[in-house]
Amino acid sequence: MQVSVLVFEGCMAMPSIGAVELLRKSDLIRAEIAGDSKPLFEVELVAAGRGRTVKASHGFPVRCDKTLRDPLTTDLVLVPAFDGDVLAQMEENYAAVGWVRQAHDAGAHVASMCTGAFLLAEAGLLDGRAATTHWNAQNVFRRRYPQVRLVTDRLIVDEGRVCTSGGATSFLNLLMYLVERYCGPETARVASKMFLIDLHRSSQNPYAMLSPLKDHDDQDVQRAQAVIEERSREPLRVTDLAREVAISPRHFVRRFKAATGSAPSAYIQRVRVEAAKRALEDGRRPISEVAFDVGYGDVASFRTIFRRVTGLSPTEYRRRYAPLLAPS
Repeated sequence: MQVSVLVFEGCMAMPSIGAVELLRKSDLIRAEIAGDSKPLFEVELVAAGRGRTVKASHGFPVRCDKTLRDPLTTDLVLVPAFDGDVLAQMEENYAAVGWVRQAHDAGAHVASMCTGAFLLAEAGLLDGRAATTHWNAQNVFRRRYPQVRLVTDRLIVDEGRVCTSGGATSFLNLLMYLVERYCGPETARVASKMFLIDLHRSSQNPYAMLSPLKDHDDQDVQRAQAVIEERSREPLRVTDLAREVAISPRHFVRRFKAATGSAPSAYIQRVRVEAAKRALEDGRRPISEVAFDVGYGDVASFRTIFRRVTGLSPTEYRRRYAPLLAPS
């Protein structure tokens, strides 16, 4: 099975190089389990730049096996993450858009890591499909590709011959997912133990920070967002916000959602939960006190909403993100 791992100019080198390492080592594990010495994966790095040596982020040189100009023969294409300004980097590496589309049309499966989903969407491979990308890039993605059903919380979204994954190190989970698909569950289990990868990590929610979309042109909605962030501890209602900006409640909800991708009530909950996350990370105050400080009089409701937004209970979140070093 031919696997082509793209390397962009300015991309993160870790996912591309890591994909080669993990697939090759997983293949050795599969061979040992099955008693089969013949490799399953033939993994190669494909340069999207001008030559075979690509300068990844921070000028890190990556020597590739092929370029986009070489004959196109592949079964699986892995698209790495961009680094920094996603749209500018995609423009710099735009030749890869047509190349990936051509590979898919020829029968190859394609999978993206993190913001590599932008390239799949640009190639039209995600139209009418569900997809995910890094939580911090979802607002930009949603605006540019409204025809894609963006699944904001999922770590991996499998649409058959097209697969996308969430942010940063979730490429490890994507690779284990592909190992399970092509090598079987036993190989994936052994490989995940060897590489210390949690196979059951399935959501980005515990890691996501509030990334409010404010670079829209609706000044009334921007003013309402500011009110929410300033007064989130108060018992804000949609009618209060609509009155602040002199818009009817129904029209306000419609405009707010069009501008931010979120209903006002959900936005209020996200702002409160974000404040609670910071309090849980930084201190040891009782959870009931944290709930009250961020605007919840009912602790049970706070716990329910917190779990809905983050995928963890407040106690689990604190345990996961408490300081590694105890204070002296």
